[in-house]
Amino acid sequence: MSQQDKDHDKDSQASNIGRRRFFTAAGALGVVGALGGIGGAASAQTRGSTAAAGPSSEFTKPANLKRGAQLDSRFPAAFAAPVTNGLRLVMEYFTALSQRDLAGIARTVHFPFAVYEEIEPIVVRSERDLLASPPRTLNGTGKGKSRIAKGSYDILESVNVHLYCPVGGVFSLSFARYTADGHKLLDCDGIYSVTNNNGRWAIQLASTIFHERGYESNRYPDAEETHRIGSQGYLAAFGYRDEKLLNDLSTGRGSYEPELPIGTKRASVGFGYGPRDRTRDARQGNPMAGWRTAGIQSRLQLSEITAQSGSGTTNTNLAEFVELAGGSVGEYDYTRLRPERPLIIHATHDKAHTLGGYWRYTADGQLISETRSVGIRIYKGGRWGDVGGLGQVTHHDRSNSVA
Repeated sequence: MSQQDKDHDKDSQASNIGRRRFFTAAGALGVVGALGGIGGAASAQTRGSTAAAGPSSEFTKPANLKRGAQLDSRFPAAFAAPVTNGLRLVMEYFTALSQRDLAGIARTVHFPFAVYEEIEPIVVRSERDLLASPPRTLNGTGKGKSRIAKGSYDILESVNVHLYCPVGGVFSLSFARYTADGHKLLDCDGIYSVTNNNGRWAIQLASTIFHERGYESNRYPDAEETHRIGSQGYLAAFGYRDEKLLNDLSTGRGSYEPELPIGTKRASVGFGYGPRDRTRDARQGNPMAGWRTAGIQSRLQLSEITAQSGSGTTNTNLAEFVELAGGSVGEYDYTRLRPERPLIIHATHDKAHTLGGYWRYTADGQLISETRSVGIRIYKGGRWGDVGGLGQVTHHDRSNSVA
């Protein structure tokens, strides 16, 4: 189960980042902006509707958003500015990388910036640090350690949008790299979380997977299978009303996936507005209340697994969840993992970029809502586990479609 999907039952997305307890201990990395929301003044595109959203809201409520419903992906406030800026930034990032322009890369990212080159994040604290000591996959300077072959060039293959909300989005980009004399070296699949922090759109977290020539078409079914089993086990516990299991952090809160080894570092980006908060605010007629930008300096959340990770209990408050989860559609009964397959966007032998999320239903099978997320899983210590989330949103809320 991805970090964001575990917020199915939490008051705040940032309050439960890991499979069990992402913030059990911040360790040496500390926590950067753990409770922040992707920031920045809203653009005219996100503010361009007519109905008031309430005194505490930074974004204007769309005029046709129904009372009791959440903002979902049908509204321009959710997609216009985030997708426009996200695609622009991912292309600017790739353009700078393809030109071996480190200063250009720096202009496209937020600091601190995190990148999963392999299975654990590298955190770059400042532009100065990036220019002085770039991660190997970004180092085209010809000096120091680098994974960019001298004279090589890159050719864009694809760009995709995976999710979006008023304050951010998640995008993927793939390219092929060639030697100076035109022989293919590798394919690179990247995924990027773009956020609006205090008025500036930029990339906060990235992860890349390299497939050397000959490995481009390899498949990794174990990455998908473990992701699916853990996710389904967790979500089923809500339908069975098994609050004891959900509260027990030592069982992965229903997923039964062991914690990754002690010392494993993790990085995530949260949009700062969890599903229970979104549902509660919608119920109270203020569905834009939690979308925050102004004053937010970072959305990056960093942690390290300790001996205490995955121990103890939490309070799911299942009764409140059940009361809220049906929205205006009807009484909530159960949840299913998203039906899209494959659940893996990109994968290699020890890292995968994953699709997460869930569909909620009434007892007679009526769809209530669809939530989407994107995450990162790694293989370490003989097992797969979640290490990073790039964002989570309510993609479709049928409360906007019913009377």
